[in-house]
Amino acid sequence: MLKYFKHHFHSIASLVIRGLSVLAGFGVTYYIGHYLGPAANGQYALIAQTAMFLSVVAVGGIDLAVVKEFSAGVAKKLPLNRRTFFATTSYSMTFAIAIIAFLLLGGAPLLARISKDVVPDNLLVVLCVMLLARTLTRLMSAVLRSQRDYILGQTVEVLFIPGFVLLAIMTGLIRTLDELLWCTAVGGIISGIIGVVASLRFTRTQGETHTASMRGILKMAGPLWGVAIALNIADWYSLATVAAVLGMFEAGIYRVALQMGSMLSIVSMGLYGVFSAQIGVAFAAQDKPEVARLARSATMLSLVMIMPATILLFLFARPILSIVGPEFAQGATILRIMVVGQAIYTITGPSGLVLALTGHERVNLLITTVSTVSLLIVAPVAAHLAGLIGITLYVALILVGRNIASLYAMKKLEGINCITGKLNHASFGRVASS
Repeated sequence: MLKYFKHHFHSIASLVIRGLSVLAGFGVTYYIGHYLGPAANGQYALIAQTAMFLSVVAVGGIDLAVVKEFSAGVAKKLPLNRRTFFATTSYSMTFAIAIIAFLLLGGAPLLARISKDVVPDNLLVVLCVMLLARTLTRLMSAVLRSQRDYILGQTVEVLFIPGFVLLAIMTGLIRTLDELLWCTAVGGIISGIIGVVASLRFTRTQGETHTASMRGILKMAGPLWGVAIALNIADWYSLATVAAVLGMFEAGIYRVALQMGSMLSIVSMGLYGVFSAQIGVAFAAQDKPEVARLARSATMLSLVMIMPATILLFLFARPILSIVGPEFAQGATILRIMVVGQAIYTITGPSGLVLALTGHERVNLLITTVSTVSLLIVAPVAAHLAGLIGITLYVALILVGRNIASLYAMKKLEGINCITGKLNHASFGRVASS
């Protein structure tokens, strides 16, 4: 057991940090919902989620490209060239500034329409500062992870900001929604600066250094940009749709249920991260039985770990939501839908991950694109026709449908069943051609 813990220390630490970030975020949500009400919760969530999603647009696939390209220097035991570091940072920040310029010039009417005009007057300014901060923290996290500083990299991206806000709440420094928003923005800027200072430790201006061309990074990041947006759009778009169609009160209720439901995915994604490297090595060696076995192990272990929480949330959804505030109890049905969707998603295994690791990136992109386009078109219709239940059910169906499609693709393309761990031996030894 000790040997296993040491071997997977960084993956386990990553899981712990993400878990702490969820708890800190929920602590902030509890304060807003309990003392300021569902509408304020919806307002805060909409602004924070919009900034987070736009930072994904700004960074795109550059963060993943940075992890891969900058890691090559670590393998060679060379420090990162400081000019390369600043060039990459400048590119992403310039993209973020371009988005901010667009928002300042024409984004106010759109945001007012989505938010039903019930937001603080300085919404746009706060949103822009948050966007800048989130872009910086996302990129610095990638740089730190590329240099194997995994713990600080994860902390900068996901834990420091909600932790900073929660600490400010607990010490009584902030109380109003306006103060909460500005505290989140300032916390993001501080976290970004910490990330920059920490990253500079791994750079040099003189001597032999590792240099990566911006053209190479962008070439690699291009295809990943669409995937990054597609994978991150569901939470933001569903929340924005609820706010625009149903109002901020309902958006606040939806957000709390979404946060509770997403706790289950933290476990699954953390465990899949542990298995991803092993699956990649097994496929590189053309050991498909081992790929199938690892996929099943990841599925079963994840299922075992989330089942207690799934049952608890399903049976006691109403009293658990009531902890935040009595108004939130009406979100019990949508929380139940979310946890059932997450359970089915887990049962169908890490099929999307395995699909990407076995060389079928194009198929993975196709499945992701189709599900995203479907979400953009149908989600508003579902909200109009069936309210919160309609949009929650459809988002859950999209999540499950995407995984089932990946599961089917793996079985057809590689003969691997990620649930049972069985292999169709007729496809054994065939190299992925997609």
